[in-house]
Amino acid sequence: MSNETKKKIFDNLDVLGAIIMIVALFLGAFYKDNGGAYAATYTYPGYKLIFNSEYMLGTLMIALPLIVLITNYVDGLKKYEKLIKIVLPAITLIFVFVLKGQVADEVAVDTGAALSLALGGWIYVLGNIIGLVSGAAGFFGINIEEKADEFMNKKK
Repeated sequence: MSNETKKKIFDNLDVLGAIIMIVALFLGAFYKDNGGAYAATYTYPGYKLIFNSEYMLGTLMIALPLIVLITNYVDGLKKYEKLIKIVLPAITLIFVFVLKGQVADEVAVDTGAALSLALGGWIYVLGNIIGLVSGAAGFFGINIEEKADEFMNKKK
């Protein structure tokens, strides 16, 4: 991989994380339950969490990554760029588990089922961690590309 390509990837990790988070909401199940008192298990896709008026946090789970994406292009947000790119991924990571609790409370009333993250949820968390690491590195002035090169040279 060329140095220019690596630089582009490391410079845009926050964008990559936000895109992964948005796509994960539309990749199959976001949460799943164990069936509880019934033999059948149920899944809860991310898009139903977004467009369901009962879960305001679901809407924020797509809105906040979109704000991270547009931060580079909106002049009014550029002065808060470092803060936005560290705080919003941290907030959405918290929202994943708070929303899980809200959905679990609703599910447990009928079936007594326990809720866990499904594939879409785990991919969302992965994108969230990528964005959070990139945002933290930008906020604290750490060069991720340099650190990755140091790590790879140390292994050899």
